[in-house]
Amino acid sequence: MDFLGELKKIYKNVVEAPTTETSQQIRIRNAQQVKDLFNSLDIEIKGSEHLPYERNSIFIYNHLHNHQNFYVAENFQITLDSHFISSVLYSYYGDPGIRVTRHALPEEIYHKKYYDRLNYIRVYSDNFIPQGVDKFRIKEANKSFYQQAKGVLEDGRALICSPEGNSFSTQDSPGPFKKGVFSLASSLKPQPKIVPLVLVNFDGLPQKTTYKLQVMPPFKMSDYGITSSKDPKIIEVAEALNSSYKTWVDNLSIDDKDFRVEIELLEQKSQAKQNQKDLIVFYGSSTIRLWSTLERDFPKHNVLNLGFGGAFIHSMVSHFETLFAGLTPKVIFLYLGGNDLNLDLSTEEIIAQSKALIEAMHQRFPNAKICHISIKPSLERQEHLHSIRAINQAMHNLTKEYAYLTQIRLFEALLDQNQNIRKDVLLQDGLHLNNEGYLILKGLVQQALDND
Repeated sequence: MDFLGELKKIYKNVVEAPTTETSQQIRIRNAQQVKDLFNSLDIEIKGSEHLPYERNSIFIYNHLHNHQNFYVAENFQITLDSHFISSVLYSYYGDPGIRVTRHALPEEIYHKKYYDRLNYIRVYSDNFIPQGVDKFRIKEANKSFYQQAKGVLEDGRALICSPEGNSFSTQDSPGPFKKGVFSLASSLKPQPKIVPLVLVNFDGLPQKTTYKLQVMPPFKMSDYGITSSKDPKIIEVAEALNSSYKTWVDNLSIDDKDFRVEIELLEQKSQAKQNQKDLIVFYGSSTIRLWSTLERDFPKHNVLNLGFGGAFIHSMVSHFETLFAGLTPKVIFLYLGGNDLNLDLSTEEIIAQSKALIEAMHQRFPNAKICHISIKPSLERQEHLHSIRAINQAMHNLTKEYAYLTQIRLFEALLDQNQNIRKDVLLQDGLHLNNEGYLILKGLVQQALDND
C-alpha cells in the first residue's frame, strides 16, 4: 500500500503539473521520483558496463505486465518497467530519454491525461486500436513515428521502445518482436546503437520479489550487414534477438544471490589450469572479472582470472576454498570491498572482513605474496569516498604488519591533479574501468611484479 501510494503521487505530479512547466521538466521530475521510489526496494541492475557512451541510442526492452494491485486511477496503471528504465537512464545520462507509448482508447481518460503531459511518441498497438481508426491513419501514424524517433536521436537523446507492442508476464516474456524499431535503426545514418535491456519480476509485488534489469552488449544493424530499412534480413535479426531474449529472461529470473552459476564456470576454469609454475591469481569482483585482456597484458606471466561480478567479501570467503582447490599461487592480486559499501556495513566491518580473508589466504598459502588493490574511486559511489579512503588506508597500514602483503594504490592513480575523480578512465556507468583505466591498472600491477 505504501508503494501504491507513492505511485499515485507520481501520477498526480504529472497530471496536475503547472501549465507553465515543459514536458521535459515534467519528465525529469518524474524520473527522479521513480528513482527515489525504486531506491527503497530490492532492485538489481546487472551489466551496466555495457551502457554506451552515446546517449542517442535505442534502448529496447521486453515489456512486462504490472501487478493487478497497482492501479493509480480508474483503469490506469503506471508501467513499472518502462518508468524504471527512464529513471536508470536519467541516473547515468542526466536525461530520461523519450519513450514510445501507445495511443489511449477513447475510454482511457487517465491514460491520455498522463501521457499527454509527458509528451512521448505515440503509436497504435494492435490490441488497442480505437473503432473508426482505419489502416490509412495507422500508416500515417507509423510514418510519424519514424520522423519523431529520428528527431529524438538527432537531438542527442535516448529512444526507449519495446519491439513487442504488448506486455507479458515474466514467465511468458518476451512476446514476438515486430520489425519497426529495427527498420528505423537500419535506415538512419549514422546508425544508432541498439541496447537490449532485459527485465524480470516487474509483474510482481515489491515485498515478494527482486526487480531486475540487465544491460546486454549493444549492437548496430550494420553489424549484421544491414544498411537499409528494406533489407529482408531485418526480420531474421528480430527473430534471433527474440530467441536470445527468452534465454536472457530465463537466466535473469534465476535467484542466484550467491553467484552459483558464475562460480561453477570459474571452478571449471580453475580445475582446467594445468600449469602451476609461478601462478599469479587475480581474485575479486567485477574490476577483476571485466579485465578481459589480462592474459594479453601479461604474456610473460602465468595468470588466472577468478573474478566474479558483484562479489561481496562474504561471497569471496565462501567460494575461496572451492576456487583455489588444487592451485599453488605464487602471487594473489586481491580486489574487494567496493560492493560491500552497498550492504550498509560500517567501514570498520569491511576492514575487519577484508583482514580476515587476507589472513585466511595466508594461512592457506603461506608462501604466496598477496597484493591488495585499493578500492577505486568512482562517480557511482561518490557518497562513499570517505569510507573508501579509510578502508584503503587501513589496508595500507596492514602492509606494515604483514610482510607478505603489499598494496597497489589504484585509488590515487585515478584522481586528477585537483584530486577529482577522472571521468576519462571510467565507463559510461561511472563505476567500471574503461580501456584507459585498465592501462593504468596494468602499469601498477606490472610495477608490483617487477619489484617482486
